Amino acid sequence: MQGKLTDAQWKELITPNSELNKRWLGQIDKIASYLKQLQYAHVPVLWRPYHEMNGVWFWWGNRPGSDGVIKLWKMMYDRFVNVYHLNNLLWVWGANGPRDIPKDEAYAYKNFYPGATYVDILGTDIYHFDYEQKDYNELLDLAKGKIIALTEVGELPKPEILEAQPKWAWFMVWTSWIWTDNTRERVKEIYSGIKTINH
Repeated sequence: MQGKLTDAQWKELITPNSELNKRWLGQIDKIASYLKQLQYAHVPVLWRPYHEMNGVWFWWGNRPGSDGVIKLWKMMYDRFVNVYHLNNLLWVWGANGPRDIPKDEAYAYKNFYPGATYVDILGTDIYHFDYEQKDYNELLDLAKGKIIALTEVGELPKPEILEAQPKWAWFMVWTSWIWTDNTRERVKEIYSGIKTINH
């Protein structure tokens, strides 16, 4: 997943009936068959494809604009919704918190957002304790009333962060980070906090 596509390969990927596009469709169709089983079983799915797309580390990453990851997202959405009629997916758009760490950059949300028609929930992944108020405000502005979430975190948000940023619906800590980047006291504090439901 952390490979790269050349610009030519990317163009081929988003071009209907090209070899790379057909290969992608084959993979998407296989995924759809499993999601269809969940639909038949009445299981809703928080579907979060192409996460951290505003970062530089995944093959779908750092492809802003209408012919970038936005196009790929819409292609998947169209296939799942209009071809397979999957209605059990909640589409979670999960970017990375913007940051300017050299060779680990993540850019502003707006250039990667496919639009309200294609997204049910907006999320962000926060590592390195980047709970920036300006980024929270940008996500809220894009959401226009939709649910927002901390779709991945490394260091848990402190109570004062949740106080200043009260619209987060949930947070999910990356499994290996819960004890490596958080103290037991911090974990207990956040999970027993008045703003946290954890059953």
